[in-house]
This record gives sequence, C-alpha cells and structure tokens, in this order.
Amino acid sequence: MVNILYFDIDSLRPDHLGCYGYHRNTSSNLDRIAREGIRLRNCYVSDAPCVPSRSCLSTGLFGIHHGAVAHRGSRARLFGEQGRRGFRSRLHEAGWFSNLRAAGVRTASISSFMHNHSAWHWTAGFAETYDT
Repeated sequence: MVNILYFDIDSLRPDHLGCYGYHRNTSSNLDRIAREGIRLRNCYVSDAPCVPSRSCLSTGLFGIHHGAVAHRGSRARLFGEQGRRGFRSRLHEAGWFSNLRAAGVRTASISSFMHNHSAWHWTAGFAETYDT
C-alpha cells in the first residue's frame, strides 16, 4: 500500500521553505517530510483562485468544465449543484478522494478551507473532516 500525505497549504510560497532553499529555519518538520518523500518542483494551477483550483484537483476537470469559478456563492459551486441541497455530491462517487477511499486508503481532511469558502464539495470522499 502506498502512503500519501498531501499538504494543501494556502498562501505559503516555496521560497520560504527550507526544502526549497530558504536560508532560515522556518519549516523544519516539512523539510524532514520532504527529505523522506517526493518533493515536486514544477507544479502549476489550472485555475485560480483557490476554490476553482482545489475543485480542479478533486474533480480532475478544468474550471470551465466543473463550474466553480469564484470564492463564494453559487459561482463557487460545481455545475449541477447550484440550488441543490442534497446530502451528497457526485464527487462522493467519482472524485479523487472517493476513489482513494474506495481503494482502501484512509482519507481525512484537516482544513478550514471548505467552511471559509463555502466549498462543501471539497469534503466529498473523505472518511473524516476536521474544521480547524
């Protein structure tokens, strides 16, 4: 079984992390994890700001196809979910985290992202969610 520890940190630039060459000791725990795992150097967002970008990650679709193009309100929801108040989104069956969970990977989210941006679809597929 492969272990995946995915960090999604808002507003943290790589040039302020030791594992990317920053000279101050500001990120000793992240630096240690980076030494023991895989550290990516050339990653780019397909959409911005963060709600569309994270929605791309969880759906595998570009923003023009998933519909979340803003931070709040109906423009921060996926297509087909505006005005719908169901208990489950389609990501519970088809999203990245749902697929990991179906493969037996324990999934948990520790984040205030979904609450701060009303992006509840981000929680789809996680076995546990903790709002910080």
